[in-house]
Amino acid sequence: MAGFAIIKMSAVESKPLIRWAGSKRKLLPELLARVPDSYERYIEPFCGSACLFFELGAPKAILSDINDELINAYKQLKKQPDIRDVLAAIPANEETYYRYRDLDPENLERAERAVRFFYLNRYCFNGIYRTNSSGKFNVPMGNRTGGFPCQSTFENARKKLFKARLLTSDYKKILDQVKKGDFVYMDPPYSKSEKFTGEYGVGSFNGSKLPEFLLDLRAIDAKGAKFLFSYRACKDTADQLAQDFNVERVRVMRHISGFKTEWNEVEEILVRNFD
Repeated sequence: MAGFAIIKMSAVESKPLIRWAGSKRKLLPELLARVPDSYERYIEPFCGSACLFFELGAPKAILSDINDELINAYKQLKKQPDIRDVLAAIPANEETYYRYRDLDPENLERAERAVRFFYLNRYCFNGIYRTNSSGKFNVPMGNRTGGFPCQSTFENARKKLFKARLLTSDYKKILDQVKKGDFVYMDPPYSKSEKFTGEYGVGSFNGSKLPEFLLDLRAIDAKGAKFLFSYRACKDTADQLAQDFNVERVRVMRHISGFKTEWNEVEEILVRNFD
């Protein structure tokens, strides 16, 4: 099964529910082409914007992330069909943005926390979720963020989330639940450091966990489950995985920076344990 292939990127027409730095939206057509023909349950331990799940609409799923604000927002969306109306009524200006950012989510009701999350996500710089070492969201307001998606986008996401079990959890605990017949899609946050950098939050996935994570992939395979793993192209990682699995290289445009001159095309790998 081992091998390498270069695949060509193609356009994406789907509209995302949330903005998310590192989202696989641009890679979505290639991901969809590599979803297995059949599986019993879909599992995504680093769900983020969950663009693959929302496109698939899997009838049975587990979506998990270490980010409780994200998971709570998805849970509350299931309960609040009018949440977009609430969000659209909030002024989109700096004074309001920083007032919401300064709110301590621990002092808010779960529904209020979800509104705060969706609002900050829409108007923050480039859809970045970043916290300081105390866990406080500290991303400034962005420019040209646009308004909220239409009600049908919210409603479509809400209907699909009804089919999913939503968990705030470390990915290891979710992988422990994997069993034969599952399809697991994994897209861990990319980190340039093995220490806390504020990129996603305290305790998030970083480079130091990658060797252990490769063992987790082999454990999933041994259980008889199927997986698809996407990550930045690291030669050592790709070479190791190519010994046992199908490894494909793709190029995708990344633009975390606010300046177009700093946007660049990067290479990533797609790894799967099935044909």
